[in-house]
Amino acid sequence: MVKSLTLSLLVSLLFLQSSCGQSTVTKNKPINRGAETLLWTADWSADDKRIAVGGDDSLIKIYDCKNLKLHKAYQLKSMIRQVSWHPTKNYLAIATNDDEVCILNAETEKFIKLKGITNGARAIDWNFNGQILATADNDGLVKIWDSTGNLLRTIKKEDNNSYFSISWHPSKNIIAVSGDDIRIMDTLGVTLKVIKHRMENTGILTICWHPSGDFFATGDYGHDKEGIKSIIQFWKPDGTLTKTLYGSKAEYRNIRWNKSGTLLASASDALRIWNADGKLLCTGKSKDLLWGLDWNSKSEKIITSSITGKIKIWNANANLITDITE
Repeated sequence: MVKSLTLSLLVSLLFLQSSCGQSTVTKNKPINRGAETLLWTADWSADDKRIAVGGDDSLIKIYDCKNLKLHKAYQLKSMIRQVSWHPTKNYLAIATNDDEVCILNAETEKFIKLKGITNGARAIDWNFNGQILATADNDGLVKIWDSTGNLLRTIKKEDNNSYFSISWHPSKNIIAVSGDDIRIMDTLGVTLKVIKHRMENTGILTICWHPSGDFFATGDYGHDKEGIKSIIQFWKPDGTLTKTLYGSKAEYRNIRWNKSGTLLASASDALRIWNADGKLLCTGKSKDLLWGLDWNSKSEKIITSSITGKIKIWNANANLITDITE
């Protein structure tokens, strides 16, 4: 018991003090990033005070939502694939292209490295209460961690094909994860369902539970030039397909439900807004492909990031409000 308590205190101390070697770049110092840097990910903090973005320049950039000015930037050593804000605390989970997957405490500006990932992770997500974190990595493994970075479980499958996206159920500790198929699993490591989403061989780049928990949506890569349209699909947890949505001539890189679940935003060759029945309501045109995507908590604004480093704020009707400029 004493040994267990001592270990727990040691882990907590390491969380507050460890820094993984990341350097801080303030808004008053130059940032070495070209305009054409691909930005993979964008995420709005739960309190709507901060926006985080990341991409191929290995920079975590945090913007102040009041004035949309750069608040802080952190230079990592590897490309950023996804960021995910904690649902209640000022923690940012960061998936990178190598073993630098970590959690940033944005209050103390300290990092904790998630040990045990050797080949990078494409996706990262907090569960509904922020007590546990999951990664879907490039080795085809799902790993589950506690909020201080302790590895709790590794879930393997029959191959080592990469995962692309991960999403926690909104009220249960059930995970939906996608790669070349869709898998539903629990935190004990039991695979509840495996779904082959279509006959064609095309990866599922994004997966997202509806806030009700009754179904989830997926968006795939497609191959438009070969006549394989990119699609969004709605699925019940038992694997029943209920909707298939078309519209994009490029892959769906991200989909996100608003907080109430009335609207689904998708990022591809445009920003599209759909209702919960799969009807396309509006389209926001974009000159470059959109990759990062998220709603604010009031469901009134959307942030996107693009393949050429553009960061834009839209309203719920897919009308452009402003660009974030430095």
